[in-house]
Amino acid sequence: MSSTKDRQIGRVERLASLDSLPIEILLMICDHIDANTLVRSLIYVNKQFYDIISDVYLWKKRVMQNFNDCEVAFMRTDTYNSSVFNWRQFAWHTELENDCWSNYKANTTSTIFKGAHFSEVDALILTEDSNRCISASRDRSICIWNTTGTVTNPIVHKANSHTGWIWGLRMYDENHFLSCSWDSNIKLWNMKNFSKKANPLQTLRGDSAILSMTSKENFIAAGLYTRKVIAYDPRECQKRLFELILHSRSIIDLCLIQDYYLVSLSEDKTLAIWDLRTHSTVKSINLVKHGGRIPMCASYYENVLFIGDSKNHMYWLDCSRGLFNILETVEFVRPANKTARRYKINCIKCTNYGSIITGGNEGIIYILTPTNPPKVIAEIKETGSEISSIDYQNDTLVVGYVNSDVQVWKKK
Repeated sequence: MSSTKDRQIGRVERLASLDSLPIEILLMICDHIDANTLVRSLIYVNKQFYDIISDVYLWKKRVMQNFNDCEVAFMRTDTYNSSVFNWRQFAWHTELENDCWSNYKANTTSTIFKGAHFSEVDALILTEDSNRCISASRDRSICIWNTTGTVTNPIVHKANSHTGWIWGLRMYDENHFLSCSWDSNIKLWNMKNFSKKANPLQTLRGDSAILSMTSKENFIAAGLYTRKVIAYDPRECQKRLFELILHSRSIIDLCLIQDYYLVSLSEDKTLAIWDLRTHSTVKSINLVKHGGRIPMCASYYENVLFIGDSKNHMYWLDCSRGLFNILETVEFVRPANKTARRYKINCIKCTNYGSIITGGNEGIIYILTPTNPPKVIAEIKETGSEISSIDYQNDTLVVGYVNSDVQVWKKK
């Protein structure tokens, strides 16, 4: 009698198990489970769960429920195809960013680094693992900080790294970084033995103040105050690969797209695209025609170049197929009780599908959805000082301020 009862209980338990439920019920359950749990845990329970959670329908439905009232940047490009678009990655990224930053005070730890710099922090970057932050200032010094602990002193503070304001930093590879300055030089540094007495591995000399730079393996491009772009091979630092004059005023920012398009942003209110393969100009775009002013900064992700300007605007540039067409001009509209002055976007960062991060003269970090109109995930105002530089990756956000502070937020 007892064994019969045990068999009946076992049969009920088997019938009630999660993998015995109809697919329709499982899909409804998935609708109420966060994307991170689905992607990192539930998908690996068994083959049935893997097939269900890998299905495009589940993720497309999830995205459309959240973004059916706006334009999504990555769905506007010429190469966008609904049947091959990575819906799972998009939904996952957007939920992760919203979950983290919509309640950032509870979900992140924050550390402010003070005292090392005594002037505006115009440049900072995170290392590949985000455990180190490098900052550079108009005081001509470079600092390396630990972003993982509570120690607020720099690991390294190298004064007089240049003889002019330092306006740019960039990781060249895992173990080396670049700095550029108003002293007309780009310096290549070894990250592993960087110290207060370290010397650069290479020094690339320009013709005037270097305001911006970009790089890839064996290639470095510098944007000059005197409207020129100069390209170098760091293996032959005295030799210039080429020089370009595509603008009538200073080069504010440079970026590489797909490794062979060089995009320059200029104070003359234009941006130019140069093809490194054919050595020819692909396009020159005048932002004034699109209601904008001076392009200040740019960030590239998945065929879209996001550009911030000096007058309340952000632009989406479709970089697929080498088109470089403006998809959207997004205007930042703020409540009437906010400051009436123009929002100058000094820095912009997009490193995943889930968010665009901007900072500027308002002293507020905006974390936005990549949509038009943009939805504000978070407004972070800590010091009130103007924001001069931003970097973001691996759930770590670092910000440089005009008041010389550096601040780090790290997801718990």
